[in-house]
Parts: sequence; C-alpha cells; structure tokens
Amino acid sequence: MSSHRESIIAASYSKMEAGLTLLGATGVEDKLQEGVQETLESLRAAGLKLMIKLVHSQVWILTGDKVETAVNISFSCGHFKPGTIQLFLTEHHKERSCVQMLQAYSARVEADSLEQYGLVVDGQSLKFALKNQEMFRKVCMACTAVICCRMSPLQKSQVVQLVKQSPSKPITAAIGDGANDVAMIQEAHVGLGKNATHTHPHTHMLTGIMGKEGRQAVRCSDFAFGQFRFVRRVLLVHGHWYYLRISTLVLYFFYKNIVFITPQLFFNFLSAFSTQAIYDTAYLSMYNVLFTSLPILIYGLFEQNYSDVKLLECPHLYKEIANNVLMSWCSFLKWIAFGEFRRFSGVYVFKQHLSQFCYFNTHGPTP
Repeated sequence: MSSHRESIIAASYSKMEAGLTLLGATGVEDKLQEGVQETLESLRAAGLKLMIKLVHSQVWILTGDKVETAVNISFSCGHFKPGTIQLFLTEHHKERSCVQMLQAYSARVEADSLEQYGLVVDGQSLKFALKNQEMFRKVCMACTAVICCRMSPLQKSQVVQLVKQSPSKPITAAIGDGANDVAMIQEAHVGLGKNATHTHPHTHMLTGIMGKEGRQAVRCSDFAFGQFRFVRRVLLVHGHWYYLRISTLVLYFFYKNIVFITPQLFFNFLSAFSTQAIYDTAYLSMYNVLFTSLPILIYGLFEQNYSDVKLLECPHLYKEIANNVLMSWCSFLKWIAFGEFRRFSGVYVFKQHLSQFCYFNTHGPTP
C-alpha cells in the first residue's frame, strides 16, 4: 500500500472529480514578510550560519513544506541565488540508492568547489542520510545553502544536532514560529522564537494576533521577536555590542584582581611575613565596591565600538568578533600580562618610597 500510495490517491482523485462543473477557484499566497531577503543577505555577509524553519556563510531551511514550495520560497527570499546548481536528494526509499547519490554529490562538489551548490533533501531521504552522517555533513558543508523538506519535528532536531557535532564545534541558532519547531529550538545552542503575528497589508503594522503555535515556540525559546527581519538587528547590532561588553568585563575582573592582590603577596617579603597589610582598610573596602565597579559598569552598559547604523550597513564587521576571538587564550594572556606589569610597577614604586623611610636588619624593618 505504502509503495503505491501516490498512484492510488491520484486514481481516487480522478474518480471523485469526474463529471463536476467548475464554479470558481481560490488561492492563498504564502507571502514573505518584509525584509526577509535583506536579513538573509546580511547574515551571509556576516559569516553567520543559521537554522531556520521556513549554520561557512550558510543558511539551512528546515521545513515541513513540499519540495516545490520550499524551493520557490528559497528563490524568492534570496536563499537560492540565480545560477545555483541544485542537488536533489529526494524520493529515495532505500538506503543504498541514497548513499550512492550522496557519494556522487560528494565527488561532484569536490571536483568543482568554485560553483555554488544548493542541496535539497526530503524527510524520507533524510532518514537514510542521517545514518551516514559524515558523508551527509560533508556534502552539506560544501554547499552554500541547504533545504530540508517534509521534515518531522524529530528530524529537525536531529539536523541541528548533526551540525552541532561538526569538528569545528559551531554555535547553532534555530528560529521557529510553531509547536513543531520546539524540538529544533531546544536542541540548538540559541533558540529564537517568532510570534505567529498578522501584518496589515497596507500599514505593515503588527496587529498583535498570535496563535497557540506561535506562543508555544516563544515559550520554549531563549529570545522572542515579532518578525524575521528583527533578527538582523538582534545579531549584528546587539549581539556585537553585548559580546564586546561581556568579554571585556570578564577579562577586566582578572586584570583588576591581579593588580590588587599580587602586590600584597610580594609585600610579605618586605614585611618579614608579618600581618601588616599594604593597603589601608578603607581602600580594601572600597576597591571592589567603588573604585573598580563604576568604570566597568558604565562600560558594560554604554560601550559601542561602532554605531548601530554602521553595523547594519557593514555586516562584515561581525567577523571581527567571530570564533570567540576576544576571549581567546591570546587575549586572556595579554590582559594577564597587563596586570602583571601594573603589579610590578606598583611594587617597584612602593619599594623605592619605602627605602627612603626604612632600613632592614636581621630582625625585620626598623623605622
């Protein structure tokens, strides 16, 4: 029954629709929201890889739509570019034929790596492709765009997990607007939920209508927004600023504690390991509360290395903070070196001033 399902359904349709008089026809346009194409282009320029229902600069679309619908939407939103060579991994009912097709596509993308390839996979073929994860991941990463159609919620989460387990260990983000996207949103490192809102055709303003599926995706996500175009500002502007602020904040705490604590350690050698503190009690109390908290607090709230307009106009600036560059070992050791230099300078100056008022004998310091 399952192998001849389509032919049986087609025959049933032919019997039911015979002898009818056509009175009219209606159609519903699945129109894209405003700014979808511009958002995808900006994410590509920023080098971001994203998991979307509807991560290389590459965007994956995971959807339950038919293959034809998904491909048409992909072209309309700029996901597939004109001239993109489409590789179809669809309608495979046996694992052997699916693996053979994957091997052929793998050899093709390796032989001509300069071409832009777009991979289209359906749910049936994806079941076999996930059994050969290394080969499937290799083909996907060689393509500039990937579409997975007719997917179940479980398959969406499996695809996100496939990307998470890549050797490069990428940070994945999943965007969904329905209950069938919850598994994908929860599997990704960052889950973004989009409200299932309605847009007025003339004013382009949100009317606030939100279905149950939209609320379900929002409740299970880390961040929620009204329209897909808002992702552009969330990632390129606020994501850029937040990473700069939080990375500087973390490194600054290491730096200020090295500057503050290590002089006390070296002072023990000059004070014959007595209980004398190098700092006055007031300085000990106010150092973390006032002296070093307000500057970094202001920095963490208001620092903007680029304006929001420039970050939106130049999405490639996001690459400056990619791959956790500000929190790398090189950056960490640099801040530690700055702290040690400040510590050494403070101890040296203190020792020079101390030698003008004290001299040392075998019994310790004598005023």
